[in-house]
Amino acid sequence: MIDKTLAGSRIAMLRKELGYSQAVFAEKLGVSAQAVSKWETGLALPDIETLLNISWLTEASLHTILEGEDFIGSRNDADRGLLRISRLLVCPQCHEKLDLQLPVKQNKLSFCCKNGHTYELIDEVIHFGSREIAGELWSLVFSNYEHYLMEQHYQGNPRYLQGDPNSRELMWQQIEKLRPRTILDIACGTGYGIKYIIERINWPVTIIMSDLSHRVLKYNRIFFSEEWKNPYVDIVYLACDCSSLPLADNCIDVVFSNTGFESMQAKMMDGFHEAYRVLKPGGRAVYNMSVIEDHNSENTQKWLKLYNSLDHNDFYTYELFEISQWLENAEKAVLIKMRLLKSTMNCLLPAEIFSHLKMKSCSGWQHTSSHHKNQIPRSEPGSGSLSA
Repeated sequence: MIDKTLAGSRIAMLRKELGYSQAVFAEKLGVSAQAVSKWETGLALPDIETLLNISWLTEASLHTILEGEDFIGSRNDADRGLLRISRLLVCPQCHEKLDLQLPVKQNKLSFCCKNGHTYELIDEVIHFGSREIAGELWSLVFSNYEHYLMEQHYQGNPRYLQGDPNSRELMWQQIEKLRPRTILDIACGTGYGIKYIIERINWPVTIIMSDLSHRVLKYNRIFFSEEWKNPYVDIVYLACDCSSLPLADNCIDVVFSNTGFESMQAKMMDGFHEAYRVLKPGGRAVYNMSVIEDHNSENTQKWLKLYNSLDHNDFYTYELFEISQWLENAEKAVLIKMRLLKSTMNCLLPAEIFSHLKMKSCSGWQHTSSHHKNQIPRSEPGSGSLSA
C-alpha cells in the first residue's frame, strides 16, 4: 500500500529541487495550489494523469515518486531543460552520446562526448560551432537586442510578422491534437512560427529551438523567458547546422518548421532527412512551405500585395488537400522542377495541406516505425491521406 505521507514528502522534495513554489508547481500541472499542499502533507495523492505530469516535470519515475525506488534527494543547479535534453543530445561529429559537464571554477557549462568533442553553453545557448549563411544573416539584421525587440513588437504589418490567424489556427489544431512532450523547431529564426503555439500550450512540453545563428537564439532566449513566457513550456536553444542535428534517433514527438526548411537553401533535403531521423515512431511534422509557379503571375502579385499592405482581407483563402491532389496542383511549381519537393512529398503519409492563393503549404508527415538512419522511407505517390 502506498504511504501518502512519504509520497507527499518526495513530491515536495522534487518540487523544491526544481526551485518551484507550490503555486508555480500547481500552475505547471494545471491544478490548484491547495491540491499540491494536500499531496505534500499526505492528505491525498495526485490522479494518474497528474502523476504522469509530475514524473515528466521532475524526471522521476512513478515508482520513485510513489514507492521511493532509487530516490535521490539532491540535484545540481543546472537548468531543467538542459538536464532533460542532455538525454537526447549526440555529438554531430562522431554521433556519440553527449553528457552534461558541470562547470569547474570559472569554466562554462558544456556537453562532451567520450571522444572529447566539447560544446559550450554560451549565453544559455548550446553552441555547436555553426555559422550563418548568406541570405540568413541575422547578425546583420539585429545588431543588438533593442533592434530585435523592435522587430518582435512591430505592428505595421501584423499578418506578416505574426502569421495569418487562419494558418496559425490550422497548425495549432494539429499540435493541440497531438499534445507532444518534445517539439523541435527547425531553423526557427526569431521564432515567429512557434510564437503563438507557445502562447497557447497548456500541458508540460520541452521546445527545442534550432538555428545556425547563435545571435538570434541568444535574443530568442531573452524574449521567450522574459516577455513571452509560458509556465508549461521549457525552451532549449541549439546553435547548430540543422542538416546534421545533434539529436539522437527517434527522440522528438513533433518537428515544427515555419518556412525553416526553405531557409536551409541547398541543404533543404538534408533537413528533411534529419527531421525524419529524429522523429519518434508515430511522430509528426508540422511545417509550411511556399510553392510559387511564376514570380510575375497575377497570383504572385496578389501574394506580394497581401504581405505588403494592411487592407488585404479579400485575398485570403484556405483549403485542405489530399497529398495526391496537392502534388497534382503543384506539378508546375519551381521547387518541383528542382526535384526537391517531389521526392519529399512521396514520403508523406497522413498529412494536411492548406493553400494560400497558389502558395501551397503542407502540415505534417507521420514517422513510421521502420526506417534507415539517413533514408526517408517512400510510399506510393498519392497514398497520403488527411490526418485523423
